[in-house]
Amino acid sequence: MVMWLLREERVSAKEMATEFEVTTRTIYRDVDALNMAGIPIYATRGRNGGIGILPNYKVDKKLLTEADIGNLLVALGGVQSLIDTPAIRETVQKMRAMYQPEDHGNLYIQHADWTGSEELKQLAVQFNLAIEKHQLVQFSYSDREGNVTMRQLEPYRLTYKSERWYIQGYSLERQAFRTFRLSRIRTIEFLPVTFQPREIPIGQFDNIGYELPKFVPVTILADNIVRDVIVERFSSRVISDESKTHFRAHLQLPQTDSGYRFILSLGVHVKICDAPQFVTGLRIYLGRVLGQYPTTDPQFKLFNPFD
Repeated sequence: MVMWLLREERVSAKEMATEFEVTTRTIYRDVDALNMAGIPIYATRGRNGGIGILPNYKVDKKLLTEADIGNLLVALGGVQSLIDTPAIRETVQKMRAMYQPEDHGNLYIQHADWTGSEELKQLAVQFNLAIEKHQLVQFSYSDREGNVTMRQLEPYRLTYKSERWYIQGYSLERQAFRTFRLSRIRTIEFLPVTFQPREIPIGQFDNIGYELPKFVPVTILADNIVRDVIVERFSSRVISDESKTHFRAHLQLPQTDSGYRFILSLGVHVKICDAPQFVTGLRIYLGRVLGQYPTTDPQFKLFNPFD
């Protein structure tokens, strides 16, 4: 109500009641409550009546400017593209009722629109509802090694990090707080059982909960065609010795399959200049990949890097 009145000179009680889906009596009660809180709202009856805020309050103590509301809508829109809960949707609708920009704005956020992303988004909405209701959840879960176990979880917090959804809560099997990646959940059941929320230790969920892999320094010589990929992931500060066609970059990569997959994703546009241990691991990984596609074609040996 306050944000709306800071934008408009006067708004009728009927218009407010329609917007907030309450009665006009409730609107007038809210006006009294806001007055008691120190916000000088007044209401006048009659044909040209309505509800407003005293002009001196608007000038001296304005809460949010039009630009502020626009920025909040952009931020909420980014969140809404990840998880569209009824509460977020209602907040966005109310704020849009108070803000009618003359153009489309100078900032637009859109997250990846993959089919899998939409499925995980819906699962995140279900988990968010379970958190609000303190509802116990049971699911089968595949860990990083592919082992599948059944888990019962008291869900406490949803986390979105590095384009991945996680659910954090108390695992009844482990009798400890744990973090689970939504994409690794295979089957799930939201049980008709509620739980009494536990006290969460300070900082318990600050770390996503997975053991960090060992990172090693890797220097690469790369074609300019992949420069944007390096900048987006590591920043331009890692780049040196740039020319019209090539550049050198000093990276920190995990000595794991994910690090090897990253290098291979750049194809023939990258060559590792040092880090022999990383190169050895990469060759072993690539050998495992090639082993998935055996061939008797003698021409293949011309290109086999392991001969």
